[in-house]
Amino acid sequence: MKEKTGIIIGVMITTIVLLTLAIWMLNLGTLETTEIGSIAIIILLIAAAAYVLWDRAKNIKKGLPTKDERLLTISYKSGYYGFIAAIWSAVFGPLLIDILFGYELEASRVTALVVIVSGIVFMTSYLYLATKGKN
Repeated sequence: MKEKTGIIIGVMITTIVLLTLAIWMLNLGTLETTEIGSIAIIILLIAAAAYVLWDRAKNIKKGLPTKDERLLTISYKSGYYGFIAAIWSAVFGPLLIDILFGYELEASRVTALVVIVSGIVFMTSYLYLATKGKN
């Protein structure tokens, strides 16, 4: 029952994020290049989360546990990689933007950079390690 509740909550959160993205897009007016990039990143992260939810729901239908020891190890490793990416993106992101474009990032943009980079690293490493089959 706990596993089904987790999947239901995950589907609800994914739906809320999609609805929020749709409302935000409706209120934009015209799209700029940076907004298209942000939308693409958000959709990529939502698709990866939906794949993980689908995989766990498939395991429940088969009568298997949603998380075994291999997936727990993969989650821990991916979390570690995401954490390291967050640290390095907080350090080198503003530095690279300053070198390449000549302006300093605002604190809100640095926070967004850290969250997006760590999310992408977490999801790509999770999906890679889960499909690779080794931990």
